[in-house]
Amino acid sequence: MNAPKPIRLRSLLASRRGAWSLSLLLGFVTLLAVVSLLALSGWFISAAALAGLVSVGIGFDYFRPAAIIRLCAIARTAGRYAERLSSHYAALGLLKDLRVTRFNAMAQSKNPTRHSADSLQRLVSDIDLLDQFPLKVVAPWLWALLLTALVMMFWALLAQPLLLAALPLLLAALVVPPTTLRQALALAKQQADTAALRRQAALEPLSMLTNLRLWQRWQSAVQPFHRADQHLLALQQRQQQLISRAVLAQHWLLALALLVLLWQGSGLLASGQLGVALLLAALLALWALYEVLTPLCHSFVALGLSMAARDRLNQLGDITVTDNDKPQPGGPYRLTVEQLSAQHPGAISGPENISFALHSGQILVINGASGAGKSSLLQALAGDLPYQGRVTLNNKPLQHWQLNHCLGYLPQQADIFDLTLAQNLRLGAPEASEQELWQVLEDVALKTWAENQPQQLDTVLGEYGAAVSGGQGRRIALARLLLTKRPLLLLDEPFAGLDPVSCASVAAAIQQRQQQGIVLIVSHQPLALPQALQLQLKTRTD
Repeated sequence: MNAPKPIRLRSLLASRRGAWSLSLLLGFVTLLAVVSLLALSGWFISAAALAGLVSVGIGFDYFRPAAIIRLCAIARTAGRYAERLSSHYAALGLLKDLRVTRFNAMAQSKNPTRHSADSLQRLVSDIDLLDQFPLKVVAPWLWALLLTALVMMFWALLAQPLLLAALPLLLAALVVPPTTLRQALALAKQQADTAALRRQAALEPLSMLTNLRLWQRWQSAVQPFHRADQHLLALQQRQQQLISRAVLAQHWLLALALLVLLWQGSGLLASGQLGVALLLAALLALWALYEVLTPLCHSFVALGLSMAARDRLNQLGDITVTDNDKPQPGGPYRLTVEQLSAQHPGAISGPENISFALHSGQILVINGASGAGKSSLLQALAGDLPYQGRVTLNNKPLQHWQLNHCLGYLPQQADIFDLTLAQNLRLGAPEASEQELWQVLEDVALKTWAENQPQQLDTVLGEYGAAVSGGQGRRIALARLLLTKRPLLLLDEPFAGLDPVSCASVAAAIQQRQQQGIVLIVSHQPLALPQALQLQLKTRTD
């Protein structure tokens, strides 16, 4: 599979073209109703007052203008609600499409150097910023340009001098927001980078909370977070100041345009070319443009945030994605490891010069003291940790094969989702029958527990598996992995929390299922598996 296509801002509207088009149309209709309501109300009130003063005994049709005003009021309220509804639907659909694409790419990637907190920031916060481009950049400018053009046409129809007098100031008000472009883009990029640093600075201490508390290092560990947080707040304040200056300049220009219209209109009134009611309608139409033009001052900050988020997400496209064109290995299998060494960045130790050879039907139990590198060895074989040495499968390097449907890895931190037990299990085999689910639960010593639950297979496990114990969650993840029927299994502490009898039962079930495959098991406790090979890892001090 190739890496996902780079995100382009101009293509975001194509994600939900119909919903975006409807949202833009409804937003335009809503703002048109706002402008029309204010202009018509001003004209109607002043015209009715004048008719009452100078036209006693002469009829004045107030039913149709009042009906139009009521229609505009209804259109404003209903249009605003409908526009919010359609734009939220389009935005949420866009975010879903982006997340599905990026998560699919990362699920098939082999890039252990990408920091998990940084990836989380990109996949959550950065994607959330992308909807600002259609919502706060494209839509406001489209509506502002169309409505400004309509207001200018209205002035031209009333009296050409009105348009010529106010046009320069109105155009200047439109030009004010683009003058913030360079500074807005720079601040937005700094904000995106600082937000990523802040999240990383928050998650790293939290992952070591217990140890930091025990060693009384919590306060020093969270200092980078506090510094990043203060920097982020300072950047957001600078953005607000930039927006406020733009809004102030824009409102001054619109106020001057209002005064110019009033000055020009007074001359037209004196010459009889324009009535009081129509002049008031022209003034209030300009007044209504305040609501239309003010969001433009926020647009370039939103553009900068969307561009920064786009660039950071496109960097995830640099990950190396497994190639579906590679061949898949077939049995019988032979796994050979020669002089393998691996170590996490910053770690003190790791597996060194490990060698062994396995073939189909064999199980290797890896023992050793804490810190000997047992988990790191499995991570290296799973492709999640760079290593030195040579690893071959069927006499070909691991990189030669497509391993997505061949190799299964159970880490110590198993992923359990806020779904039912059956749904969690079927993530490994979507077509698995209930009989197969009960069988695999029996294999991992969870059948009796599941039968005793009121909902049985429909038992909801909670977010992160909060409804089950850590050992149960790990065995549910093991059951899910067994359902995939992958011939090469790397199991990190699959028997944690089990009594000796249950441990022997689960080990026998794994051995039975993997008769034609290869299994590597990391365990702190001794495992007496018939015909299993043993590998003892030692620390540097041993």
